Amino acid sequence: MTHRRIHRSTSHPRRVRPSAGQVFFCLMSTFCFVLLLRNSDAAIEYLGRGLTLCARAVIPSLFPFMVISELLVSSGAGEAFGRLFARMMRWLFGLSGAGVSAVILGSMCGFPIGAKTAVSLLDRNMISRAECEHLLTFTSNPSSAFLITAVGVSLFGNRRIGVILYAIVLGTSFLVGFLARFFIRGKGKPDPHPHYPMGLHPGGVEMFTSAVSSAASNMLIVCAYVVFFSAIMGALGCLFGNAGGMPYTLLGGFLELSSGISEASLLPNSRLGMILAAAFAGWSGLSVHCQVMTLCAGRGLSLKPYVIAKFFQGILCAVCMAAVIAFCDPAWLTPASDTVIETIMMMGWSLRDITVPALVTDSLFIGGWLISRMRGWR
Repeated sequence: MTHRRIHRSTSHPRRVRPSAGQVFFCLMSTFCFVLLLRNSDAAIEYLGRGLTLCARAVIPSLFPFMVISELLVSSGAGEAFGRLFARMMRWLFGLSGAGVSAVILGSMCGFPIGAKTAVSLLDRNMISRAECEHLLTFTSNPSSAFLITAVGVSLFGNRRIGVILYAIVLGTSFLVGFLARFFIRGKGKPDPHPHYPMGLHPGGVEMFTSAVSSAASNMLIVCAYVVFFSAIMGALGCLFGNAGGMPYTLLGGFLELSSGISEASLLPNSRLGMILAAAFAGWSGLSVHCQVMTLCAGRGLSLKPYVIAKFFQGILCAVCMAAVIAFCDPAWLTPASDTVIETIMMMGWSLRDITVPALVTDSLFIGGWLISRMRGWR
């Protein structure tokens, strides 16, 4: 009798039902597989464009800052900045001063530098998991050079549009970070057992070599996502008949930032294109979200606040851009001629696109620090 029961239980194993996530990715992987096979020529062409983009823009603009962010955290410079801006961080975001390096680098250097810095702070036991989740909600933003030069000048033909886009993205990110303090509770304490890369706390020359190795590994991850989503966008272009239009623009902005903004700039209604570009810049794209998820893997972090914050920031950016268009002189946002651009550059925008935002960001932090000092926040 006992033998029969054992035989029945072993011969009919219990079936485990797949989760909703497994079903979704199964369907999506099948769809992408068929899509790439059906449009392999376009996928290969756009894959080459993705590789070119990585070699000419992504790696030169991100890799040095990835190394610097690692050095700032491991060398102790982040702690010095943290002590200087501790009161301001508590007053503005409800965070400890250790996260200030992630805020500054994320505001100027582009994604995923801010998220990578926040994760490095967590790895070195300088912030808690809840603080890292809070930092992720507002420190992953497009770089100033991308929004001002690539979007403003190259796509919309007006540097001022790029400056407005960057100001909107930066302002809304700080607003999201401020509001997140009321929703992310339980700041907790740093992990008593931090996990350093390679199980070591680097010092001296090892500090630099570890920073370069870590940055190279993360750079490879970033480029992999850029190339993959470039191939997908190329294949989707064939599916939509290369006609573009609103559906393809919205899908492109949801999946990959640069493709979505590029399509938005080609819409017949330029005002709608600028509003969509602002929304895509705030949302950042699924490609960037996958990069952040990969950087956070294995650390027990909840990415739900991050995704909700980016969705909310995308809506805020679109509303702010619509308000700017409504109250601005229409001629001020039209494509400018070379003489107008030269005039603007002579008025002060001739500085590199990363310099002016750096001054603005530093001014905001210094102003917040002075206000927190005057109010005596502790």
